[in-house]
Amino acid sequence: MEGIPFRQHDFELKTGDTLFVYTDGVTEATDSKNELFGEAGLLKSLNRDIEAEPKQVIENVNDGILDFIEDAPQFDDITMLCFKYFGADGEGSVQTLKEAV
Repeated sequence: MEGIPFRQHDFELKTGDTLFVYTDGVTEATDSKNELFGEAGLLKSLNRDIEAEPKQVIENVNDGILDFIEDAPQFDDITMLCFKYFGADGEGSVQTLKEAV
C-alpha cells in the first residue's frame, strides 16, 4: 500500500521448524482491569507444550487469551497463523484457526 512503510526480512527455515505469526490483537487482548495479555502471556501460552503441532499451538494461545480476558469485550481482531516446515521435499500443511474473541 502506497505510503505505508514496509520492512522486508529474510530468514532460513530448517526442516522441522515451526513459525508462529500474529496480529497485535493477540498481545493487546485486554482483561477487565485493562491489563494486556502481552508478550509474557503469549510466551507462556506458546511454551505450554513445546512439542505441539501447529493447530495445537494456536489452540494453546487462544485458550491462554480466553482464560486471561475472561468476559472482557475486545476491541481488536485476534489473528494467528502457525505452520511447520517439512523441508523442500516434504509434505507440508498450514493449519489456521479463526476465533472471534
